[in-house]
Amino acid sequence: MTFFEVFWNRLIEIILAPAFNPDMFWIIMPLIFTLLLMTFYFGAYRREEMGYSSAVANSIVLLFVGVDLLRYVFNLTTPGSILNYQLHPISALICLLVLLEAITLMFASFFRALPKQVTFIFCAPASVNIQAYLAIAIVYTNIKLDWYTLLAAVVLFVVIYLVLKMMQFTQRHLGQKIKEKKLEELEEEKKEAKKVIKEAEMQKKEQAHKAKVEKEIEKISKEKPKKKKKK
Repeated sequence: MTFFEVFWNRLIEIILAPAFNPDMFWIIMPLIFTLLLMTFYFGAYRREEMGYSSAVANSIVLLFVGVDLLRYVFNLTTPGSILNYQLHPISALICLLVLLEAITLMFASFFRALPKQVTFIFCAPASVNIQAYLAIAIVYTNIKLDWYTLLAAVVLFVVIYLVLKMMQFTQRHLGQKIKEKKLEELEEEKKEAKKVIKEAEMQKKEQAHKAKVEKEIEKISKEKPKKKKKK
C-alpha cells in the first residue's frame, strides 16, 4: 500500500472508532456536546474571552478522560487486572500522557504560571476535546500507534478546528444578517410610527381648525339678531 492509502485508512479508522467500539459513545457524547456548545457560545459572544477559571475546568475534563482511559485498560480482562497496563503498554502510555497533560494544565491555569495566550490555546475547548477524542479513539479501538496515526491525528485535529471556526464564522454572519434585518424592521416601525403620529397631528389640527370655524360661525349667527333689534 502507498503512503497515502495507509494514511487515509488510518484517518478513517480514527473517525469511525465509535462504530467499532460503541462504549466510546458514553464518554465522547458529553465531549461533543460541550465542544459544540462552547463553539456556539464564543461565536455568539465574540468579544468575550476565556478566563483562567474556564481553563481550569477544561483541564479537569481532560483529567476525567485520562481516569476513564485507565479504567478501560484495567477492565480489558474479566476481572480487571493491573497487569493489563503491562500487556497494553501503548494504551497505558497514552493514559499517563493524558493525565500528565491534564494535571500540568490544571495547575498551570490555577496558579497562572503560563502566559495568558499560551494557557488559553492549550486549554481551549477545541484543543482539550479534540485531544480527548483522539486519545479515546486510539485506546478504545487499539489503533496502532505509529507515524501514520500521529499524522492522521494532526490532520483530523486541524480539520475539526477549521470546521469549528467555519461554524463560528457562519453563525456570526447569520447573526449579523438577522441583526441588520431587525434594525431595518425597527427603522420601518419607527417610520410607520412617525407617519401615524404625523397623521394624528394633522387630524388634530384639522379638528381644531374645524372647531374654531364652527365657533366663529356660531358667534356670528348669535350676533346678527342683536344688530336687528338695535335698528
